[in-house]
Amino acid sequence: MNIDNRTCQHCGGPIPPKPAGKRGPAPRYCGKICQGKAKHQRAYVPTPRAATMPSRQKHKPGNVYGSLTLVERIESSASGDPRALFRCECGNVKALQINNVANGITTNCADRANHPDSRRRELLTYDGAHNRVKAQRGSASLYTCRCGNQAEDWAYSHADYDERAMIKGREARKPYSTNPDHYSPMCRPCHKRFDNAHRRVPEGGPSLAHVALFMATRDQVEGVAA
Repeated sequence: MNIDNRTCQHCGGPIPPKPAGKRGPAPRYCGKICQGKAKHQRAYVPTPRAATMPSRQKHKPGNVYGSLTLVERIESSASGDPRALFRCECGNVKALQINNVANGITTNCADRANHPDSRRRELLTYDGAHNRVKAQRGSASLYTCRCGNQAEDWAYSHADYDERAMIKGREARKPYSTNPDHYSPMCRPCHKRFDNAHRRVPEGGPSLAHVALFMATRDQVEGVAA
């Protein structure tokens, strides 16, 4: 092998001839600069990094953010914001941006039937209140009325001190409550008699009088049927 044609192992350039009379192994680099760079390359080993680290995710399924519970992480939005499916306390499941939920910007599913916009001073409507009961407690038909028949409606107890009524629309002047606990499953006949009994009680009268009148009319109906 002709040592005069050897090339530097770092830059590939020619290695200068070895001075006459100098002993030792043939040089592998063209100079000290390439020798130092080659030594640095051998010493530096980059640390491999995982592409994703799900174990370090802060927002995981099951995390609760006020009225929203994270169900499943999904594909990010077009702008790259992380998203997930959240279950709202009203029963709806909706895809929302995780950062908005975590920072309190988004506090519910924004279904206006169940969550009125406070900026517009809207009230939960009659239908919205009944839909909320159904979302939280299921269909009334899953229950049995006190008379023993299958229930058909969620009947308002007329016992909520924060009772509401719409001033216009199909359900105008019908009292209702925004609290699902103020509803009971009833069949249609019992529901009608229950509401009629309330109309016969003086305004502002105690709910016990209403219940007593309802039970009395029920006994009268059962007596006639017998």
